[in-house]
Amino acid sequence: MAEQDPNLKPSRPNWLVQRGSLVAYLLVALAVLVAVNVLASQHDRSWDTTKAHTHSLDPESVKIVQGLRQPLHFIYFDRTENFPAAREFFGRYQRESNKVAVDYVDPDRHPDQAKQYKIQNYGSIVVASGGHQEIVTNMAEQDVTNAMVRVLKGARKVVYFAEGDGERDPDDSGRTGYSELKSALEAENFTVQKLVLAQSPKVPADCAVLIVAGPAHALLQPEVQAIQDYITGGGHALFMIGPDSNGPLVNYLQTGLNVKLTPGVVIDTSGIGQLFGASAVMPIAAQYDPHPITAQMSGAATLFPYARTVDPGAVPGAKAVVSPLLETTGRSFVTPSIASGQVQESPTDRHGPLPLGVAGTLATTSANPSDAGDSAEARFVVYGSPDFVSNSILSFQGNRDLFLNTMDWLSTQQNFITIRPKAPTNTPVNLSAAQMRMIVYTFLLGLPLAVVIIGVGVWWRRRAL
Repeated sequence: MAEQDPNLKPSRPNWLVQRGSLVAYLLVALAVLVAVNVLASQHDRSWDTTKAHTHSLDPESVKIVQGLRQPLHFIYFDRTENFPAAREFFGRYQRESNKVAVDYVDPDRHPDQAKQYKIQNYGSIVVASGGHQEIVTNMAEQDVTNAMVRVLKGARKVVYFAEGDGERDPDDSGRTGYSELKSALEAENFTVQKLVLAQSPKVPADCAVLIVAGPAHALLQPEVQAIQDYITGGGHALFMIGPDSNGPLVNYLQTGLNVKLTPGVVIDTSGIGQLFGASAVMPIAAQYDPHPITAQMSGAATLFPYARTVDPGAVPGAKAVVSPLLETTGRSFVTPSIASGQVQESPTDRHGPLPLGVAGTLATTSANPSDAGDSAEARFVVYGSPDFVSNSILSFQGNRDLFLNTMDWLSTQQNFITIRPKAPTNTPVNLSAAQMRMIVYTFLLGLPLAVVIIGVGVWWRRRAL
């Protein structure tokens, strides 16, 4: 049998089959690439592997964006060459909701739009939704998300701080003042006002939340009556009552709102507070009860300096429904006094966990509930320490979030209850001199030498063949 000449070309039909198969493979590959690109454009996903997740939204920002019920519009004003970085930033918001739209405007090329929105600086961001808008002057997630919250909340709500009886002052920038608290409230779209109850027979109708913070003197009965009328009419109030407070206000909280305020100071002997530089008279709370205020507080500790216990009461026939919010550790107790500076635990003392705050509701008697609030029920919260939101303590772990969550619930804006985004942290890598020498020897000497040795080996092997 004759052997086939290897120089003979394949017949034309075989050649056509091979070319047809190649074309088919190319078409299939092209179709796969097109499908992948279409899916990628419709389902944009990215993975952030950095330790601090610096290239992805904070979970609380994600919650707000995914909960959008109306369109949200960003307008970014900057030089054109800065748009790529901005697209990466705003893309994080757009990936979470199709209700987010972004426009990029160069104010030098479109001065009319810059004038329309009164833009003065490069990098300014207009956040708009539902007829409301805010301007942010930097591209930081915390600032942008806070502006979103203010815009989505709409009109500012008014918060009144009671004064005239030694209460904490929202304009006081001292250690025990509330100036930082006022700034936090204003950042959350609240307007802060003061109210002298002794001069006002009633709480103003525009009051969203009345705050009574650590009165140094007992309130007079007419002042307490104004508070009672406000709450029974459907109002919302926050009371921060320290161990030294007493008188008609404490009596009203106990009998009228079914809140039990026990005399004495809470002492924490667990030693946990010492890890944060706190003393035994500054108990740590890390146990939270089920409630919208504390639903997302898990894992965040709160610090309550010089606090008293606050329990749901047991008043027969009470109309108020009261629930605990948070407790101390099991290694805590109540001491009658710390005036002598010596605190000794006694078997008869009440031991932890000890409640430090409660939240309650009361059916309104107002004929027109909208005059007093946004809901048909009165809402109130009582904490056993006015110091937990003072200037020196507010920034501790979860204190700011607990307070602002409380305000959102009291003002019936619980859709915005969240843990606020934290500022990005810098995590430097510190290397010793020995570690630096190892890196130099490995990458500047070891790797090049290894490449040379491998190259010589390959050359020698080919030469020997």
